[in-house]
Amino acid sequence: MFRLNDAVRRYRAQHRSPTELRCVAATATTLSPRANPDAAGIVASVAAVAAPTSESTDLARLIEQLQEEEALLQRSENALLIRPAHWGQLDTIGLHWKSLLLLLQTNYEGEDNGAGRTA
Repeated sequence: MFRLNDAVRRYRAQHRSPTELRCVAATATTLSPRANPDAAGIVASVAAVAAPTSESTDLARLIEQLQEEEALLQRSENALLIRPAHWGQLDTIGLHWKSLLLLLQTNYEGEDNGAGRTA
C-alpha cells in the first residue's frame, strides 16, 4: 500500500522548496489508486501549511541572545534540553529547536564529556 505521509516526509527531509513539496504531494495523490479528484488539492494545501518557512536565522546570535537572557540550552544525544529564563523565550526556541539541536550536535561533536553540552 502506498503511504503518502511517508513519501512526503522522505521528500521533505531532502530539504526541497515548498513549491516542489506541494508538487510532489499533489502528484503522489493523483497517482494513488484510490485518489478522488479533490484529494490532490487538499494534499497540496496541507503540504503548503506543513512546509517550513524560508526565513533565515542566525543561530549563533540566537544562542548568544538566549545566554544573555540567562536561558540554559543543553544537548544530550538527540535531545535539546531547554530551561528558559522567561516564557517569551519559548516562542523563539520553538521555531528553531531542530536547527539549534543540529548546530549543537555538529559544532560540539568531539567536545562532549558524556553529560551533555551546554550552549
